[in-house]
Formats: sequence, structure tokens, C-alpha cells
Amino acid sequence: MTKNPISVSPDMSVFEAHDIISRHNFHGVPVVDAENKLLGILTEYDLLVNGLSLHMPAFQKMLAELSVSETEQNKFKEATREIMDLKVKDIMNGEPLVILEDAPFGEVVKIFCEHHRVNPIPVVDKDSRVVGVISRYDVLKLFNPGLVLSGKSKKYTGEKPVDIEALSKANMEKWKRGDA
Repeated sequence: MTKNPISVSPDMSVFEAHDIISRHNFHGVPVVDAENKLLGILTEYDLLVNGLSLHMPAFQKMLAELSVSETEQNKFKEATREIMDLKVKDIMNGEPLVILEDAPFGEVVKIFCEHHRVNPIPVVDKDSRVVGVISRYDVLKLFNPGLVLSGKSKKYTGEKPVDIEALSKANMEKWKRGDA
């Protein structure tokens, strides 16, 4: 998992949250209160379905540069105010799937297998404080040791072919025994 992940507040503007998600190439971010307790999650899916299904930076630039006649300005401002005033709490998923910090790895894999559209998943402690997030990538990178060296990601060069099937079987046996 990624420890101490970047999170957003429920009162942050959707535009600002979108910028964070885009800039860091995230699929989603936890939404937390001042005590780091999980309130929800904001994902790319939420932005598309519940927010704006357009390219936000282009929309912001358009609004900033749009020339509107004085008589139409008030109508235009009113029409765009609702969009510009959207907050994270207006479109976030307030009941996200979570994983407890002491969950075995096999349970994490099972959750991702059963919940195809969920990514990432907040990892919380017993008090619902966010301690990390885990994504499909975090799980999948363990199946290809050629991609991970000393905890740092590396592009696979093709030098060492990996028998994914054998590795998967070995890892599944470990998970079943609770060794993983």
C-alpha cells in the first residue's frame, strides 16, 4: 500500500481535487476530516459520473477567457455558479469500500477480484483513520518481481522472463496459509 496518501477535504472544490488527481496520475483520493478520519473517496469515476464529464482545465480556461456582453454576464454567472461551486462532498462516494490495516494480503486480492470497479481502496485503522491506500497496481506489481527492485518501481527490460503462473500459484499457497 501507499502509506500516508495524499487526501482531500470534503469542502475542497471539485476543480482543485481534480487537479490533484490529474497531477499525480491517481485513480482516486480519500476524503478525510481534520483528524484524518475517512469520510469518503473521490475517484475518476465520481468526477465523470457525478461531476463534470468534460476536461476541467479546458473548462476553467474557457470560463476565464470567455467574453460575455454586460447584459448577459449575470445570466452567465448564474448558469456557471452551480458548476464552479461544486465541492468534493457533493460528488464523492460517502460509503467507500475499505480495508483494515491488518487485513491479510489474500483478503486484499479477493476484494479486488470481487469488486472490479473499485480502485483505489482506502486502508484504515480501527478508528477509521486513513493510514494508506492500495490499488490494483500495488497488488499486480508483486506478481512480477522484474518490475520491483528494492521497493522501487522499474520498467521491465525483458531480461528475466517471469513465470507468472508458477509465481501466482506459489503466492496463492502462501496467502491460503496466511504467510503472505
